Amino acid sequence: MSWATNPARDRPGPHGSFQPVDKAHKPYMMKPSTVGAAGGLRGACWRATGYFGLVVALWFGLLVPSSADGTGQPRVALVFDHAGASLAELAPIYAMHEPFGLGIFPNMRYSAEIARTAAAHGLTPILHLPLEPIHPADLGPVTGTVWVHMSDAQVAHVVERDLDSVPGVVGVNNHAGSRATTDRRIMMDVLRVVKARGLWFNENPETPESIVPQVARRLDVPIVVTTTYLDIPPDRIAQKVQALIATATRHGSAVAAAHISTGAPDVVRRMLPEFRRAGIVFVPITVFLEHRGP
Repeated sequence: MSWATNPARDRPGPHGSFQPVDKAHKPYMMKPSTVGAAGGLRGACWRATGYFGLVVALWFGLLVPSSADGTGQPRVALVFDHAGASLAELAPIYAMHEPFGLGIFPNMRYSAEIARTAAAHGLTPILHLPLEPIHPADLGPVTGTVWVHMSDAQVAHVVERDLDSVPGVVGVNNHAGSRATTDRRIMMDVLRVVKARGLWFNENPETPESIVPQVARRLDVPIVVTTTYLDIPPDRIAQKVQALIATATRHGSAVAAAHISTGAPDVVRRMLPEFRRAGIVFVPITVFLEHRGP
């Protein structure tokens, strides 16, 4: 997800808040569905009607992950991104003892330590890979960014180096990337490294023009797409959590993301009883992985 710090753009939230956006600065939702009728409908809806069509499809339950596990309990996978700069910010996440995902920036002070110890806390460690955005301010103070001007060898080198800085990660997701995720060559380079390492990819959608699902399908890289953001805007997190509970209850499952420094972990922790009253169970994001090979 993006690190939005440009006050000239119409996105609510204080300086330093993190907001995934497309070109219209609106998050969108896409189902990590199986390839076939549902996938074809999703693609046709995307091409023909854009954002409005996606909203309509979401309303009819077409763009949320399947819950066909036979248990009847709604399932939620939740990833907290932007870990790496602080250990103290992780305390409320550790205290919940739930199988959340943890998106870890490369090359930060505590990146390696957090990645090595995540599993001991029951968390799924994920490289939060910086990808070039349309608006540079979306990146924030990060290193190890993949830029579209790089050669194939340079992209592979950056991704390999970023992965080496977070030993033990089992997957990769994107930080920003509204430009890079529309570039087929770049995403082929990125996902080839992901595949070579035996990892999977979690897309945090930044633009409806993303070609990540198509590239993942071509390379047979397991993928899961985030459908819900909890801290956009960051002053309505409680309402977003309530909406997540309603969505998971209605559709059977949801894949959500938030950031460790917006207060989202504390809000989720405070609202855990509401998840439990709704019968929702948290599951690792790997539950929703899908192979998209031809």
